Amino acid sequence: PEFSAGEYAALALLVILAWELAKKVFAAFVEAIVPGEQALGAALPDGQVVPREFRNLPVPSDAHVEIAMDPPCGLHYSNPKEPFSFESECTKGTYLFFHPPTGPSTQTGPDGFDYGEYFLCKSRRWEMRVHMTFKRPPPPDEGLFFGVQLEEYVPMSRATQKAQKMIVAGIRQAVGGVYHSPGDDPSRVVGPLEMPHCVLPLWAFDQFIETPEGEEPPCLWDPNFSDFGQRRYKRIAKYSEEIGKLQKSFKVGPTYTFAFWGNSRFLDVLNWLVIGIPVVTPVSFNKFAGKPPVHVVLYSLKNTPQERDTRHLESRKKYYFRAAIWSSAMRPAMARIEALTGVRAHGMDAG
Repeated sequence: PEFSAGEYAALALLVILAWELAKKVFAAFVEAIVPGEQALGAALPDGQVVPREFRNLPVPSDAHVEIAMDPPCGLHYSNPKEPFSFESECTKGTYLFFHPPTGPSTQTGPDGFDYGEYFLCKSRRWEMRVHMTFKRPPPPDEGLFFGVQLEEYVPMSRATQKAQKMIVAGIRQAVGGVYHSPGDDPSRVVGPLEMPHCVLPLWAFDQFIETPEGEEPPCLWDPNFSDFGQRRYKRIAKYSEEIGKLQKSFKVGPTYTFAFWGNSRFLDVLNWLVIGIPVVTPVSFNKFAGKPPVHVVLYSLKNTPQERDTRHLESRKKYYFRAAIWSSAMRPAMARIEALTGVRAHGMDAG
């Protein structure tokens, strides 16, 4: 049968309404099965008082992300006035994690770098840049993985498991090469346990720069930062080849700079939400992580050619960057923050 223009418009409207209703029903279904936290804004709601135990933390007064490096070296945070430093047995360097400002205390960075101006006309929700030098370079024959991992296995309902699979599928389609594992259930697995992971190969970084020993790398807030080195955008095959060569040539001396923002479309860290996947999002990150923090990691994985076990076990890893992160709107308990930072709250250094 033929339809008039008005009937086509009515049909289109009906489809849109049905789609929106389906999203709400599915979200309500997941929420009913896995009770979670109330939706979080980028800042605490008006009138809500910051718990007394957190009032003296040396952090911005506006909403931000908090970071604790491993090994512990104090409490770090997003949109700082200067980049933070880190050092481990294998690496040392500096990093900058930043996002659109949430208020005056998160507006300006090093040398007056304007975080708000930088994010104008950009769809990314945050960006991370790291300067790194190796004390012990990763073996060229071992894979390198970058992403997030949890501290322990998180039981999930079937509905949440299905939602998680849809989210991982969306990330895999957008970025590719995802290694995802929900981790080993300690009540069912005997022996070494794999922690929950969602990690990507090294080429998932959006940009890299190699600076020879003795030369100064571009500063992490350089206005022309995006012009340096190699970028993945619209040249994935060539970029993958370039970073593959880089990975096989890592050595002591040069400074390696990495930038990452591609997954920010799926992770609203300020609000502690997974976003960007139709029907199943937005949803609290705690439905999959259990509770904050989560760990941002870069590690090599020892090859086991004679074994069938392909799990990313701790015994097979060597970490080059490991940081616990959480939102200022969704903090761990104070005792946990102190353990992660290595400093008692009243003695923390604001950096």
